[in-house]
Amino acid sequence: MKEPVFILDSMSAGYHKNTIVSKISFGIERGEFITLIGPNGAGKSTIIKAISGLIDIMDGRVLFLGRNIREYRRKELAGELSVVIPIYGDIPVFSVRMFLSLGLFPYRKILGKDDTDESAIEETASLCGITHLFERSIKELSAGEFQLVQISRALIQNRDVILLDEPVSNLDYRHMIQVMDILCGLNKAGSTIVCALHDVNTAAEYSSRIIAIKNGSVFFDGIPDKIISEKSLSGLYDSKFHCGRNPVTGRPSVFPVPGSFT
Repeated sequence: MKEPVFILDSMSAGYHKNTIVSKISFGIERGEFITLIGPNGAGKSTIIKAISGLIDIMDGRVLFLGRNIREYRRKELAGELSVVIPIYGDIPVFSVRMFLSLGLFPYRKILGKDDTDESAIEETASLCGITHLFERSIKELSAGEFQLVQISRALIQNRDVILLDEPVSNLDYRHMIQVMDILCGLNKAGSTIVCALHDVNTAAEYSSRIIAIKNGSVFFDGIPDKIISEKSLSGLYDSKFHCGRNPVTGRPSVFPVPGSFT
């Protein structure tokens, strides 16, 4: 058995006094590429925020690298994992280069930068194909460009454990594939990836394991080849599906059946 990165032990979490996920238990091993799927409001984003320390846990516990996540200081945790979540509201006017430099904050003891900082920014921006955007304002970027910039910032911060909430929502196919291919490459190099996705086909193509969430609980959990079926998806989404195979990759492929929702 591989080293556990996360252990969720009867974890409950939500916002204010409203519980969104209740008594969820599962583990995440090092090197897995896990995708959370499920209906809107099921609790996928809440799980990402809870295991990343962004929201407090109401009950149970989350162990991260063997320690209760409540024991970590924020800066210490930021040095061990990185998080990409949607940004809402007004965004400060940063250049792309300045925004990327925020990924270095867990490692800086005083303000300033050195050649190592610049090297990390250049290398990661090159990986994500955004070096041409360095001097642009983040407010001027398209949704796809900004998502790549956010992911670059996260990778500068930490590549060992990466948590992402809807990393390809509202992206065109080119940017969606680019983002997911980057994450897949990182996973093959050893990164542990946990993300929440709406698109089941994308989850089936890239994930080593899928955890389906419904009504704040685990509905099913397993490798895509074994758990993606018409029966499992119909139960998850309360609608009909036809399941086949991608003729190129051989991965499960999902087709919602029009007119099946009443």
